[in-house]
Amino acid sequence: MGLRERLGRLTGAPTPPTEGSGSFSARLARLRPASSRGAAAAPHPADEWALAELLSAERLAPGVLRCERRLAAGVCHGAVELDRVRDALPELFDGPVGDPGAWVFLDTETSGLAGGTGTWVFQLGVLRPAADGWRLRQYLLARLDAEPDFLAAAAAELSGSGLLVTYNGKTFDRPLLATRFRLCGIADPLAEVAHLDLLAPVRRAFSSVWRDCRLASAEERLLGFRRQGDLPGSAAPQAWLDWLRHGRSAPLAAVLRHNDWDLLSLAALAVPLAASFRDPLGMGASVHSIAGYHLSRGVPQRAFAVLSAQREGLDVPALRLLAELHRRRGEWEQACQIWLRLAERDEPAALEALAKYYEHRCADHAAALDFAERLPPGAGRERRCGRLRARLAARAG
Repeated sequence: MGLRERLGRLTGAPTPPTEGSGSFSARLARLRPASSRGAAAAPHPADEWALAELLSAERLAPGVLRCERRLAAGVCHGAVELDRVRDALPELFDGPVGDPGAWVFLDTETSGLAGGTGTWVFQLGVLRPAADGWRLRQYLLARLDAEPDFLAAAAAELSGSGLLVTYNGKTFDRPLLATRFRLCGIADPLAEVAHLDLLAPVRRAFSSVWRDCRLASAEERLLGFRRQGDLPGSAAPQAWLDWLRHGRSAPLAAVLRHNDWDLLSLAALAVPLAASFRDPLGMGASVHSIAGYHLSRGVPQRAFAVLSAQREGLDVPALRLLAELHRRRGEWEQACQIWLRLAERDEPAALEALAKYYEHRCADHAAALDFAERLPPGAGRERRCGRLRARLAARAG
């Protein structure tokens, strides 16, 4: 029986059904040794109703639960007002973002962290902008044999999405969902949807200044949000297994709360991330990395603007890049000022740039030789110095 038919049976005042002996979960239980069947058997369907009540969830079909809550306009997560996400997100995506109503912020909880065909998605969380605020929905797989209905419900939820936003979703959530849809013979609703993985811009901005770029680190540093009593994501698989084997529902409630925070942090991060790409030094980001990002996107003017605005606080790599951009713009005087500043520290790239400048643009071979002789030993240094000495000797002769 399909999900639609099961939804029809759930209207009115249904009573908890009993589990059929031919279900996938029951067959698995019969294959185990008799001594272990009791511990490994799937929860009795009656327990699903208690779980649904505990989670304030709707039972869409046997083994498929859905929680939903609305967040009013103006709600904050940490120090960030979520409504600001609508203006910030377009700054982080290369391409049109479409109608915010078609954006979907997605996070999954799975039976393991390795991925692959042996890993199940047992919980799917989706956060969407709405006309009056935000809508958060969470789908829970409460029985193994309900996966087709679970994925059918997920596909219906994700159908029509215009932009997918995740955190590490390109390497984990997205391919894992694609695998589960394929194994169940369900069309993948996200196959052609544009995807923004916020882990990439977080790493671009902060990997050189933070110890790690985990979501928990990003939300503490950028959102001012610190989780209290959170169930670690690594504990989610065991929580699901405890439900399947023993009917323990409390850990699953903690999993949903963890997923709830993941979704809110995922959306809210767009605001400080966009600010980091505009004002990296003010946000504690790597100015050099941000400028390099703008260059990689073919917008050198933005890279130049970022570096110029932070000129006094730049580190050596950022100063080198700023000097190079001045050179490309034909602003040799400004470039030389930076190179001379770096040459005081015997910075090799600056010494080489000055040697080239005085040799090729000024024909001042004596000045060029002074800088070339300060270069680190090597074949390149010897060739340059030899050529300059020969030119000076020829001129003197």
